[in-house]
Amino acid sequence: MPSFKETYEAIKADYANGEKNFNIECDMLSEGAQVMCTMGNPGGDPFKLLIDAPLGLDGTNKGPSPLLVILSSIGACIIAMINFWAKIMDVKIEELKVFSRGHLNLGALFGIDDSKVAGYDKLEPVIRIKADASEEKINELIDKAFTHCPVITNFSGATKITPKIQIRK
Repeated sequence: MPSFKETYEAIKADYANGEKNFNIECDMLSEGAQVMCTMGNPGGDPFKLLIDAPLGLDGTNKGPSPLLVILSSIGACIIAMINFWAKIMDVKIEELKVFSRGHLNLGALFGIDDSKVAGYDKLEPVIRIKADASEEKINELIDKAFTHCPVITNFSGATKITPKIQIRK
């Protein structure tokens, strides 16, 4: 498996080396709102993630809701991108934590008020960082991470979602 630096240099040398496709299979389970998501893992057995809903929303509360997974994805991607850019910018991070916060009103999901966003209407990640760099360089690092974070890019509407429907008979 190549190192971060080797991967970075290979993509710098030929942008096509960065082309990747990801596929996740999500299966509805029979209990509550449970969904089992199975993802490829080049290094071994597939990763599995049980997603559910709280009890009051027809779930069994045995896994995080899709909305919590969104917040987790945002926080994890911010950390990953800060780490990537820290390596590129030669910054040593001593401590890094993201508190991924979001606000929504379930009424919008239920169609009670279609003028409201059916999802998070506010996303406010709080980043706590300690690094061996000036405040200016840390702010530049955070800016690079945010402007190159694929999760934030996708949630900002940059990628069109085009469903393909396959109806089984």
